[in-house]
Amino acid sequence: MAHSRKFVIIGIGQFGRALALHLHEEGYEVTAIDERESVISDIKDKVTQPIIGDATRDSLLDKLDLGNNTHVIVAVGEKFERNLLIAAHLKISKKVENLYVRSVNELQAEMLKLLGINELFRVEDVAARQLARRFVNRSFKSLTTIDSTHSLAEVPLPDEWVGKSLMESGLRSKYRLNLITVRRGQLSETSPGEAIIEEPEQPVIGTPEPTMTFQTGDVLVLFGKQSDLDDFVDDFGKDISANA
Repeated sequence: MAHSRKFVIIGIGQFGRALALHLHEEGYEVTAIDERESVISDIKDKVTQPIIGDATRDSLLDKLDLGNNTHVIVAVGEKFERNLLIAAHLKISKKVENLYVRSVNELQAEMLKLLGINELFRVEDVAARQLARRFVNRSFKSLTTIDSTHSLAEVPLPDEWVGKSLMESGLRSKYRLNLITVRRGQLSETSPGEAIIEEPEQPVIGTPEPTMTFQTGDVLVLFGKQSDLDDFVDDFGKDISANA
């Protein structure tokens, strides 16, 4: 499925590469930029537009579509001087609206904020928070924080729901959670080189109808308040954990 939103990822290190691949697999247009020819050669068939070049130069940035539908992620990482220079060009010269910049520590974050860049992220912090949540509650197969109170979670189907329809489950009325989709079927194979904590995925079935019947082995993809997700897994306890 084609999406109107486009992404430009500058800095194709371990994080930038993984982000580019995931976004492209989801059907988004992805432009990947890095100075290193070997890095871009490795990803050239897996993104929409691979570019070898120096993003600190206005001449390269001038060639990019940086309209309102384009989200730019600067993920240069450890080379902070370059990160800062690229971010400054994009924010001040190009006036990019949707700009996200990686910071490695608090000092870098403060310097970026002085440029007026407030959409900052630390890969290590995001990964640590999500992994910590999984360690605390093993019932979550995966957990993605959306904002300070809402999350997207994958939870194994409780045994007692096998054979029930979505409408009968009371998921929305009792637990105040939205079922986005269901993972069902054969697990995919994990590609060589993927992170050790990354698990193989099951395919999704699309948008569930109220009459859809749950099956053994289903994994629910749920959206809602983190507190409601916690209540849901606590309610079923070992029933869910045994399937995780």
